[in-house]
Amino acid sequence: MCGIACYLGNSKEEGFKFGTRAGNILQHRGPDDIGMYNDEQVTLLHRRLSIIELSALGHQPMDSSCGRYSIIYNGEIYNHLELRKRFLPIHPFRGHSDTETIIELFRLQKEKMLKEMVGMWTLVIWDKEEKKAFISRDRYGQKPLYMRRAGRSWLIASECKPLLNDDEQPAFDPTEMAEYLALGNYGHLGSHTFFRDIKHFPQGCYAWLSHNDESVNAQKYWELPNVSAKDKVPFDKNVQKELHDRIVEGVLSQTLSDVPIGITLSGGIDSSIIAGILSTYYDKEIHLFTAQSPNSKYDETKYVDAVINKFGKSTFIVHNKDLNELSIQKDLAKYINIQEEPFGDPSIMAHGFLMSMAAEAGIKVILNGQGADELFFGYNNMAQAILLQQFKSGQFGKFYDNLKAMKLGKTYMLRTLLKSLSPGTETKLRGRSRLNRREIIDPKLLAGVDNSLVSLSNSDTFYDVWRESIYGVHLPHLVHYDDRNGMAYSIEGRMPFLDHRIAEYVATIRPEDFLKHGLRKYVLRESCKQYLPDIIYNRTDKIGFFTPLIDALTKDQQWVAAQMQGRRILKEETEKALFAKLSAKTLTIPEALQIWRGLSAAVWMKLFNTPNP
Repeated sequence: MCGIACYLGNSKEEGFKFGTRAGNILQHRGPDDIGMYNDEQVTLLHRRLSIIELSALGHQPMDSSCGRYSIIYNGEIYNHLELRKRFLPIHPFRGHSDTETIIELFRLQKEKMLKEMVGMWTLVIWDKEEKKAFISRDRYGQKPLYMRRAGRSWLIASECKPLLNDDEQPAFDPTEMAEYLALGNYGHLGSHTFFRDIKHFPQGCYAWLSHNDESVNAQKYWELPNVSAKDKVPFDKNVQKELHDRIVEGVLSQTLSDVPIGITLSGGIDSSIIAGILSTYYDKEIHLFTAQSPNSKYDETKYVDAVINKFGKSTFIVHNKDLNELSIQKDLAKYINIQEEPFGDPSIMAHGFLMSMAAEAGIKVILNGQGADELFFGYNNMAQAILLQQFKSGQFGKFYDNLKAMKLGKTYMLRTLLKSLSPGTETKLRGRSRLNRREIIDPKLLAGVDNSLVSLSNSDTFYDVWRESIYGVHLPHLVHYDDRNGMAYSIEGRMPFLDHRIAEYVATIRPEDFLKHGLRKYVLRESCKQYLPDIIYNRTDKIGFFTPLIDALTKDQQWVAAQMQGRRILKEETEKALFAKLSAKTLTIPEALQIWRGLSAAVWMKLFNTPNP
């Protein structure tokens, strides 16, 4: 896990200056080593966090044995030793780093190697003969890569800051900002970021690029599989065992490390499964990091304790944090600077607390349960897609039983029925609601919004809902905050559920089997039941990473109001009404989130010197 930066241009001096500055900015991503390659056409900068092959044999940029190619790379390839045996059995490797595996495999296979790699990565490989860069990003975009066209040069980096000039006033992207303020959605508009002139390199893609190219021609090497209904199979004992084995393989493969590992545990199904698998098969000590809100109705301590008690207290070294210590005034600017964007709620700050604890404990690798909700249809809108499937196929008993058992209230039931009976009407109402929720935003900020970038998933199509979750409204911002918070403390975050081999198998299972007896992610619960205490297996609520938002806003309300004042983000009358409710202690959670998003946008604009609309 590292930080990388690349300059493609025609000035060695300009490239050296960019690489030197990027190396300083990205030090937190790789405090263990620094390397740079610089010539007239390219500069390759690498900051190293040593996880595998701790010696100088893992130094980057790294040249291929033939001398033609040079690589900078950020990530982990969990099957790289297997790839050596399969494709390079007689190659005289110098060390055991996955970087050396990648560059030698590229020498033989070029982009064909990407389909063989299991892991997470961003990489740039410079071809010294063709004077072109090969760029790639992992299937889910776990590792970030940003690009900016600057004159006749390309600037590329693991974070946005190296792509911004010291004295710049960067413009914001109005569509990204409007979607965030109205709905809390972000990271879902393809290559767009909150910075108008900085783009993501797309996940699951590769490209060849020279400094003369005005645009990036990214090619897909992997996409979320779309298996036809006739080829899907019921969730029987054989499927259950196969899914179990793939999940265990995914978790254990990500223990590959020359340094100690830890895990985060919320008390939910997904992180509990990770903890259970490691305690069963992993023979080293496991540092466990958790953060809770004691004595609140959202306190999940009893679930965390259930996991620890099931597998024995001696298995884990437990580190705990009280979320009531969270302070918006003290911590928000710090974490927005780390994230380089406004974010959805204070849970991102709480996750940062966990990374801070891990750093204090000397842990450099953390496994977590992110990605399971997206893969196994764990969100309410995804459950609706399953209910719709049951209704359309005439399984009315299952439809009603699931709807009743989920206990999500009359509004959810009515909306699900509407979606079942008239999906077109529901989609129109949902689209109208999205636009209406922009009514709180200052009209000047809405100038330049491009509604063509915004699309709604078709709830009629199971795959479309799945795809939107993976590539749109859910996963992109999760992998973003995990990377940023971890790397801010020089920690590598790993997500075992995002092993693509799991997704490829999940795609073959019948949609209706993901929801049973009101239990979301039923196939995951059943496949990994042996790792779950009963109290967690039977959970129907979904708290997520709760943080006491209203309490935090109340405690720091004068500071919050001062940050938002004069920023032209929310309408003036909207701000006044929201703060009146905050003072009167009548604020609802949706209203608290409106304040939060306005505040986060204001702090982000101040930190990055972004002018008012």
